[in-house]
Parts: sequence; C-alpha cells; structure tokens
Amino acid sequence: MSGHVPITVTGGAGGVAASYDDLLSLGLLYRALGAELAGAAWHDKLEAADGDLVLSSVLAPQTFAAAESAILAATYGPHGLVSRAALVEAHSFAFAAVVELYRAADALQHAAYEAMSYGLGVTIGAELVPIAVTGGLAYLVARRVSRTLVTDLDVVAWAEANPELVQAVVNGGGGLLDGLALNPVSGPLMGALGLDGLHLTTGSAADDLGELLFGDYAGTAVPTTVDEPYDVPASVEDLIRDLAATAGEGDGEITIQRLTGPDGETRWIVHLPGTDDFVDQHAIRNLGSNLNLIAGDDTAYGQAISLAMKQAGVQSDDPVLMVGHSQGGMQAAALSADPDFRYHVTHVVTAGAPVGTFGIPDNVSVLSLENSADLVPSLDGEDNRASARHTTVRADVRTGNFDAGAGNHGLDLYADLAGTVDGSADPSVRAAIADLEQSGFIGSTDAESQTFGYRTEVGDLVRPADIADRSGNVKTAA
Repeated sequence: MSGHVPITVTGGAGGVAASYDDLLSLGLLYRALGAELAGAAWHDKLEAADGDLVLSSVLAPQTFAAAESAILAATYGPHGLVSRAALVEAHSFAFAAVVELYRAADALQHAAYEAMSYGLGVTIGAELVPIAVTGGLAYLVARRVSRTLVTDLDVVAWAEANPELVQAVVNGGGGLLDGLALNPVSGPLMGALGLDGLHLTTGSAADDLGELLFGDYAGTAVPTTVDEPYDVPASVEDLIRDLAATAGEGDGEITIQRLTGPDGETRWIVHLPGTDDFVDQHAIRNLGSNLNLIAGDDTAYGQAISLAMKQAGVQSDDPVLMVGHSQGGMQAAALSADPDFRYHVTHVVTAGAPVGTFGIPDNVSVLSLENSADLVPSLDGEDNRASARHTTVRADVRTGNFDAGAGNHGLDLYADLAGTVDGSADPSVRAAIADLEQSGFIGSTDAESQTFGYRTEVGDLVRPADIADRSGNVKTAA
C-alpha cells in the first residue's frame, strides 16, 4: 500500500481555511499601508507651510504658487496620497467582508446539515417499529424467493460504500433518541430509562447513554517494562508503527517516549492505543469511555495518561506530541483541548479517530489519517475542522471487515497510509511533516531516546460529581 494509494487532503497550510487567513492577513497589510499613506499625506501637507518655502513667495511668487499647488495635488488631489489611502483602506475592509461572508456561508451550511441529521434521526426513531416490522417481513420474503439476494445484502459492503450516509445517521443520534421517545411503543421504555429528554446533538445523546450503561471511574497508571525501546522516529509511518507496537503490549498499555536533543532540550511522544473491550465495565478503554469522550466528559483514561506523564518526568512546559488510534486519538484531541490539562501538547497525530468535535485550539498542529471505509472516524457525526493547523488525509481502502487488527480500522492499514503520507507532495501534507521535523519529533538524527511503559487501569468507582478531571486531580463532591 505504501506510496501507491490515492489520497485526498483537506485543511492544512494549503486548505481553504488557510486561504481565509491569508485574505485576512492581506487585509491587515492593506490597512497598515492605508494608515502609512495617510501619515505621508499629512507630512507632505506640512511641507506646504515650510518657512523657507513661504519666504520664497516674496522673491518668486509664481514659483511659490506652483510649488504649493503641486504639494496640495500630491496630498489631497484626486490622485493624491489621501485618495490612495482611502482606496487602500476600502480594499482592507473588502477583504475582511469577503472572509466573513464565506465563513457565514460555511456556518449556514453546517447548521443546515445539523438540522437535517437531527430530523433524519427523529424520523427513524419515531418510525422504528414499523420500519423493523416491514424490514423483517421483506427479509423473510427475500429469503424464500432468493437466498442469493439475502447473501448480497452485505451490511459491511454497504457501509463501506456509503460513509457519508453513515456519518449523517450518527450525527442524528440525538434525534434518534428523541424519535424513540415519541414512539408510542418505545416511548415508555425511554422514559423509564431516563432517556426521554431533548438531545439536540450527538454529544448529549452519548452523555445520557454513557451515564446509563457505564459507571464513572478514576484512573491509575502502573509502570511496566518495555522490551524493545523505540528509536527516534524518522517519519510519520514510524510514529504509527510504534503506536501499533504499544497496542500489542496488552490492554490498557501506553508508552511515553522521551527525546533529548544535543542541546539538552527535551520533548515527549505519548502513544495512545484505542478501545480494548467494548462491554467490560472494568476496561479503561471501553464503550463507556468512548461515549464520555463524544459527550465532552472526563475519562479515567485521560486521568491515567496524566498520571503516567507525571511519573515519566514530563514537565509542564515540555513540548508533547500525542499519537493516538481510535479512542486513543479521541483522548489525545480531548487532552489537547482541555485548558485544565497540565501538559503542553503542541502536536497531535491521529489514526482512525473521530476528532471533529473537540475544539482543538489553533496553537496545536494536528495530522489526522482516515480511511473512508473505516466507520470509526465518522462516529462523531462531523468532518474534521479544515483549519490551517489541522490536516486530514483520507484514503479509500476496503477490506470487507471493520476489525481493528487487520480490517478497515486496523493499525497496519494506517501505518501503510502513513507511509503514503511520508511520500506525498501535497503542500498541506509537506507543511505538516515539516512542522513535526522542525519541532524535533521526527527525523532528528542526533537525539537520544528513552521509552517508558505504563498500564492504565480503572480505579475506584466514583459518582459523576467525583469524576477525575484530565489534569490528574480528582474532584470530590462534598
């Protein structure tokens, strides 16, 4: 796969959002130029009152008049500095207005998509019983008529071919719950479960489901031995390969790599694998923590990562790169966006992770790798924000299954995609890789590497009011 798979790139230094920023910067330059021209006009106007020039009017009145006329024409005339300054200022406002117009149009389009997704969810939820009955009857008829037809109804293939529709359905998850609450058959059950409130977003639906199905736990981190310490990564592919090695160490495992430059400057790479067990209440990376992350809540995983970083010796001002797969990528995005997180996350690299809703700040550089046939990146119901600092690279590789080991969501697939990224000539990709290199996270031939392993685990069960925050402190209710 490496180097041969077509990719599409959104965001980054060559994306539309970067062009918006360039337009605004150009507008600011025009505004500064306008002010400079206006200042020059005022200075030249003062030349008209120069003492020597005024005294010359006695000896050469005609020459004096011509000089005065020329100065005034150059400053306040139709083609003078003042009119030029006004024109340049007008251009600066025009640039700002165009950017605001484009951004308003983007916001309106997004609002329309949100409303459509919510409405789709409500419709499906309200009509789920007749849909299920009709679908079941259709299946039985098809089975009697043609077993081949039933075999061809491959859900995996359908999902692989329709990722945008899957994303829209997921984005309408709140509407689905609200529709089920409106359904006369399922409504009483939804009320009994406490799911009959209003859920305008996928996050609010995930919040209620997570609270219903899973408890809230504190997180702990236990040091472990890393059999094969990681070398200084030379590429994005090396980052993902090291992440795959971390995932292979076992449930709950993470690794923290310290890179020390010849000048003594220290930077860190934190490798965060994804979900270990969806249904195990005591797995720190389970469905419950996925739901908590989509809802914007704190997790035991996040607290355990913070505790592990403290044990490894990470200082609050050390540059940190977080590399995460699936839930690990979500957690990396959440920590980078959390103002209470005590560490300085400067870069995030994600593989197969839904990170479009975390509000990652613009001072964090993000490189997201996604496979269009992988459903997981769509589970937040949103596209990634195409900002100048967030580059998303997508491939379209269909394996026929969603397995996290070797399927559409597998780390081997994403490591191969990372190899393609390393060889890409796309300007946004090249800028993202150059940023990682200049920051010392990849390609440093004279740095020293040390690898620390930790097993993250759930600790005590806590009430929602006692949930541990991502800074590693536990907020205990009175």
